[in-house]
Amino acid sequence: MIKDEKVALRAQLRAAIASLPGGYIASSDAGIMENVLALAEFSAAGRVFAYFSVGRECATAGIIAAAVAAGKAVALPKTQGAGRMYFAAHTGELGAGRYGIPEPPAEAKALLPGRGDALIVPALCCDEAGYRLGQGGGYYDRLLAGCRAVSICLCRERLLRKKIPREWNDLAVDIVVTEERALRIK
Repeated sequence: MIKDEKVALRAQLRAAIASLPGGYIASSDAGIMENVLALAEFSAAGRVFAYFSVGRECATAGIIAAAVAAGKAVALPKTQGAGRMYFAAHTGELGAGRYGIPEPPAEAKALLPGRGDALIVPALCCDEAGYRLGQGGGYYDRLLAGCRAVSICLCRERLLRKKIPREWNDLAVDIVVTEERALRIK
């Protein structure tokens, strides 16, 4: 069953991520940031919808800072539970959100990603066809279903797979960025 395959793969990936050397984490974060900032789609975007990375996730603080420095509006997710979230304007102030992930304050203006925007998507891993394996909550799968923004998934090269298990409701992203390359899917 695919769900069981995903659960097993998540456990393997979490162990693999925990064992990655700190030097590799730092160098791959720098390479991923450089490759994201070099994307024409990122440069052209007026707004960047990102996530605030925690732990050993691909780092986004530099990407967020570069977007702000370039005059782009930035939005970060606010989770609502039950696999639902929305994005709110990031003005520099962050508070602790669900799962301990920093997010904008309650009064921050809600924003919807649309055409001409860049959406930075997290993953435990991706495959070469643009399918991602997330933490299992379904937050980004629901978002990608109706999203018209260019979706850019961050994945360390060592975690990139040829193919990962997928179900009918899994959607591919437009671009997978690693520290070595940008794979354009769509």
